[in-house]
Amino acid sequence: MIPLPVFLMAVPVPDAEPVLAAVKACDRGEIRALIKDEPHRRTQFAAAIYAEQRAIAAERATLLAAPAPAQASPAGQATAATALAQLDARQKQLDDARAIERAWRDLFDEARADYLANCSGARKDAS
Repeated sequence: MIPLPVFLMAVPVPDAEPVLAAVKACDRGEIRALIKDEPHRRTQFAAAIYAEQRAIAAERATLLAAPAPAQASPAGQATAATALAQLDARQKQLDDARAIERAWRDLFDEARADYLANCSGARKDAS
């Protein structure tokens, strides 16, 4: 099994439940905290994605630039093919992480709009 890339372990996937609960309860304190923390979380995610994409690109470039004699033997070809397959798997995981992030951002933006539209008169301060 291919180990998960480091960035997937370092950047937690946001949980939708606290956002949805805060909107449902019109909890202004919780919404404020979530909105305040979101830009930092997005920056951390973008930095992790960038680092992983650079690592994949660098490893792929190294593999593809390997001298032909090293890949001429069957063992060398198998090793190169395995390494490229692992890079492809990492790239797919990275693509999945990007898709989840896009979905999270859509959900977060919709929840914020829902809060603004429906909680203006019924605000509850948790602070």
